[in-house]
This record gives sequence, structure tokens and C-alpha cells, in this order.
Amino acid sequence: MRSDAEFKGFKDRLKEFFRSRATYVGLLVAAVVGVLIWRLYDMQIVNGEEYKQKASETVLTTAELTVKARRGNIYDCNGVLLATTRTSYKVNMVNTPDEQAFRDGMYLRLIELFDANNDTYTNFLRRYITPELEWGSSLAGEEREAARSNWINTLVSGQRKSDRDNIVSAYDAFNYLRNTVLKIDGSYTDEQAYKIMIIRYATFSYGLSSLTPMELATDASKETMEYLTAHSYEFPGISTEEVYYRVYVDDAYASHIIGYVHAISQEEYEALKEEGYSRDDIIGKTGVEKAAEAYLKGVNGVRTVYRDADGVIKTLSYTPPVAGNDVYLTIDYSLQSKTIQILEETIADIVSMKDDVKNFGDANAASAVVENAKTGEILAMASYPYYDNNIFVAPSTDSAAQQAIIDLFQDPSAPALNRATQGLYPIGSTIKPLISIAALESETITSKTVVDCQRRMTISGRIHSCLGRHGEVSLITALAKSCNVYFYTVGVNTGIDTIDHWAKSFGLGEKTGIEIAEYAGYRSNPATMKLRERDIYHIWSDSDTAQSSIGQLYTLFTPLQLSNYAAALSNGGYLNTPHILAKVVNQAGEIIYTDDEVNTAKKPTGASAWALGLVKEGMTEMVRQSANVSAAFKSFPDGFVCAKTGTPETGMEAFGESSHSVFICYGPSTDPEIAVSVLIEHGSSGSNASPAAGKIFDAYFHTDTEIGGRTFKGYRYGWESLFL
Repeated sequence: MRSDAEFKGFKDRLKEFFRSRATYVGLLVAAVVGVLIWRLYDMQIVNGEEYKQKASETVLTTAELTVKARRGNIYDCNGVLLATTRTSYKVNMVNTPDEQAFRDGMYLRLIELFDANNDTYTNFLRRYITPELEWGSSLAGEEREAARSNWINTLVSGQRKSDRDNIVSAYDAFNYLRNTVLKIDGSYTDEQAYKIMIIRYATFSYGLSSLTPMELATDASKETMEYLTAHSYEFPGISTEEVYYRVYVDDAYASHIIGYVHAISQEEYEALKEEGYSRDDIIGKTGVEKAAEAYLKGVNGVRTVYRDADGVIKTLSYTPPVAGNDVYLTIDYSLQSKTIQILEETIADIVSMKDDVKNFGDANAASAVVENAKTGEILAMASYPYYDNNIFVAPSTDSAAQQAIIDLFQDPSAPALNRATQGLYPIGSTIKPLISIAALESETITSKTVVDCQRRMTISGRIHSCLGRHGEVSLITALAKSCNVYFYTVGVNTGIDTIDHWAKSFGLGEKTGIEIAEYAGYRSNPATMKLRERDIYHIWSDSDTAQSSIGQLYTLFTPLQLSNYAAALSNGGYLNTPHILAKVVNQAGEIIYTDDEVNTAKKPTGASAWALGLVKEGMTEMVRQSANVSAAFKSFPDGFVCAKTGTPETGMEAFGESSHSVFICYGPSTDPEIAVSVLIEHGSSGSNASPAAGKIFDAYFHTDTEIGGRTFKGYRYGWESLFL
């Protein structure tokens, strides 16, 4: 037995033990370690198989879902919105273990909800059986009898073969699908059953995953999204997702410039899938939408989901999408819109002057380009007729839009063609300033060289004509009066090789480098003759050079090349790089691209100030001596505008087809701001295009423009001080 002293000592040590802070820390650590050991024992030994199965299920049932990025906006140079996106919603569905009878009722409610809110939803069944219980577009008509037979065979697959003989009409097929294949409750009406079958047929044909969702509605309203969210317990397996759709905002006048987006093709997908594109992406097809695709498209996000052991879908990881960048153009939509309207009015005026001699009233299309003569910025690039690019972003269920697309590409007036960059035309006498430079720089002529014009002359055994008998003319007068005989003579003496060299230097018959699709065209020369001449024995002659010297024969250039050529004539002989992309701004407001380098990327043509000065004098005199042209620019002082007309023949004039009308100009002559080209198809006479150019000058220099109730500020550079 312990003594009292020993017990007292033990008691004191025990008190000291419990008074120590280290004791409590040690006990806490021991408790935590004990819990962890027990938990580990439970997971690995007691319930190891269960947890192993859950982990396996989680890993095996994951899926990566694409989260679409919003496409960037497109603006004009003043910040006028031309293309944007609207927010909409997709309705998705995954499989759940609910009874089929319950799900059928849910499907009916979904379709009725979609219909009530005018949502766009998928109906694969419509291809085969319409809501009116007739054969759908894939099976209707005698010519699709084999297709009907094949489709019916898919219905009876796995059923009694004798059932095949009982399906004759679309209604028979509907009843068989309803009663035998899908076994939909007989209490539903035919109309209700069809709505249920819209979703049931999709799941029957393509299956339904319990993890990867099936799209039911591709473009649902906010009302639909809010209802499904608020009543989610009534719609198991149904979810909504925010999506974006392209919208073109009041920009039909710039449809060729903006272009359009459409579903990615298989070829495009194969080429771009490594860049993050999906099979269901949209992509720029034409215009700026295509040229700036890399800037506009954004980066899609990724949501990785999994189904846990209790069947609940959860997010494992999420990478948010990055919206596309906003693109600003050099185009002034005010000027662009006014230019289209001017072309339309000009065509109407020309048609009204029909005389059935030279003007057969067949003018129906036109193009005009307004270019900053110093930088190559395209301020307006009009192509008439134009089209509504919204038809390309309408849902496939919009039959009117789909028909409009078909009509667009079948229209003989080719409204889908961007005539400014892809229209190829002979340019007539507008080539004469170029011929003048070639002759002057090669020392074939001087400013005083005289040619006697007696209206006709024979070259290589062929008669070549002029529009008048001008007598003895020198360069300035020949340009002012557009004397063909002068330029036949000068062109032949200069030689086609020299002419071709200078035409190429001024960018004619060459791609300009603009961002959107363009054609190079053709310079009239022996090489082009071999490409385009049917007579393989034709040998180039002086007669061919003469025709080329007035912009005929094989000459085919674009209106954009003409404006750039006019700009080079005006700015001291420097060839611009025409462009329409001004800047790109990311979603943080940072400028990631500007056209500063392009604005200064000038290529010298090699033309001397002396030659350009003489050509300018001749083009200025041409405005003075032409009554139609001087009237077109009556609001400007004398000498403000330098211009040249052209009346290229189509070769069909004898059959009642008018010649084209071409006009180039620039101004102010002392310090050029803009260069303009106008081309009216079958406009009859070059001077007929001059009123359009005059109105474009008015719109640019001293007027505001009102469009759709909005007033856009015009340009006011104080040009009057240059002359007053």
C-alpha cells in the first residue's frame, strides 16, 4: 500500500500534466489521427469495393461539353453597329430513369411550350411525316417511292415482317410508329401524339445519353428558359444553355462588305478542327466575316461534367469562353448608304433616257468605290443590287429565308456578286491616262506631240474609229476630248509591252491586296490573248495594241482597281493597298490591331511628277469641256475635280445591248482627298456615270446624310479655302 506522501506526489504530477498546454495539443492530434485512420480503414477495408465502384463510375461517365463564345461585333469607322449577336437559349435533354409514360407527358408539354413561345426546335420526324400526317419532303412524290420503302423497312425492323404490307399511307406509318414502335398511350389525340413523337422519334433514331445532352430546341426564348428553370422539378433531365446568334443591323447597303456567317462545312471543319472549331460551329463565309474570322470568332469554353453514383450530373471543371474581338472598318456607313442610293437613282435615270439607238434601257447593276487617295482606306464600296445577309443566319426551319437564299443565287442580276472586287469589266477610255503616262515616260511623245484625227484610221488592215473628227490634237486636248485616233496612234508607237508594264505598275489586272475576296482581272496583252482567244492561230498585231489602248479587247478590271488607279494618279504616283479593316479591339478595350502600317504601305509606280502633272491637266480640262461632267460637279469650283469617262463596248450593241458606263475622278486637284470609280453596267455612255460621281462628291465634302431617321455627320474639310 502506497503511503500518503507517494499518493500526494502522484496527484501533484497529474495536476501538472493536465495544466500543460502541450498535453491538450497532443490529445487533439491523437484524436485527429485516430479519425483519419478509422476513415481510411472504413474506405479501404470495410466499404472498399463500394468506393472503388463509385470512383470507377465517376471516371467512366465524364463528358466534355463545348460552351460557345460570343462572336465579336462589326462597326463602321464612326462606331455605327453593323453586325452583332443576340442572346438566345438551347434546350437540352439527357436520359433519366423516369417512367416512359411520365416522359411522354413531359415531351408534350415541352413542344407545346416551344410552340407557344415561337421557339425554333428540332423536328426530324417532319422529313418523313408532316404534322398534317402526310409524307414529308424526304418521302413525298412518286419519284421517292424507293426512299419510302426503305424508311418503312426501318420502322418494321425487329417487328413482324407482315407489318410491312399494312403500311401504305403516311397515316398508316404514323399509327404504326405510334402504337407498335413507340407505344404511345391511346388517350392522346393524333395531334398530341405527333408532338410527343417529335422527341420520341429523335431518341428512337439517335439514342439518348444519360450524360451527353441532345438538343431539343436550338433557339428558345427567354420566356422558355425562365419557365423551365422555375419548373425544373417537373422536367427532369432538361436543361437550358445560353447561346448566341448573328444579327446584321440595318446594314443591307453594306451586305457585300460585311458578308455573312453560316454553318461550317465538313471541309472547313477538317482544316480548322485543330484551331478549336466544332462540327456545329458557324464560320465567316464571305466579306469581313471571313476576312476577320480569326479576330471575330472568340475561343469556345469547355465544361466537363460527370454523373455521380447517385445519378446526379455535376461539373468537374469549367473553362469559360472568351468572346471575340470587335472589328472597326474604314467604311463610313453614312457615305456607303448614300452611294448605294445614288447608284439606284442613276440607273433609274439612265433607263428613263432609253432611245433604242445607244441606250436600250437595260442598265440594271452598278458599282462605286470611294477611296482615301492618300492612305487606301475604303470609305465606301457599293455594289448594286445588294441583298439581305440576315437570310443566311435564319434557322433552317425558316422556309422563307431558305427560299430567299435559293432565289439569291439563281437571280440573273447576280445580287450576291460583289461587283466592286469581283466584277470584271472592260474600262474603255478611262485607260487613256495610263496610256499617256506610258507614252510620256518612254519618250514616245511629248506634251506637244500632235496626231491628226480624221475620225477613222486603218491599222493592220482593220478600220479603227473615233467618236468625232478632232483634227490635229496634242495630249491635253486628246484627254479632254477622249480622242481614240490619238491613243490608237500613241499606243501602237509605245508598244504593248511598255503599256503592259505601266498598267501593272498602277495595279491594273493585279489583286489589290484588300482583305476580302477579289479577282485580279486581265490586262490586254499577248499572254492574255493566248488564254482567252478562241482562234489559236491569232497572232498579236498593232490592231490589237490599238484596241487595248482604248481599254477594249481583253481588258477586264475591277472597280476597286480603278479607284486605286485613280488614287495613284492623284497622290504623286504611289499605289495604295486598299483596305477596309481599321482596327480591332478586344473585350478589355485594348487595341490589338490598327491599319497604321497599311496606310503608309505605298508602292511607287515610277511615274514622274511631270507626266502625272500633264495627265492631271488633261483630266481637269476634260471636266471643263464635257457639259454632262461639268454639270455633275457644278457645286464645286473650276479645277476642283480631275476626271475621265469611259464607254467600253460589250460586243453586243448590234443586238440591243448598251455599252457600259465608266467614270474615274479625284479631288481636290491641289491636295486630293478621295478617288472615286463608278461603273454602270449597260449605262450607255461614260458621261452617264458622272452624275453619280458628282453626288458622291457632294455627300463626302459638304452634306450630312439622313438614313432611317438617323442623321450621320458628313465630311467638312474646309476645302473651299483651297480655291477661295
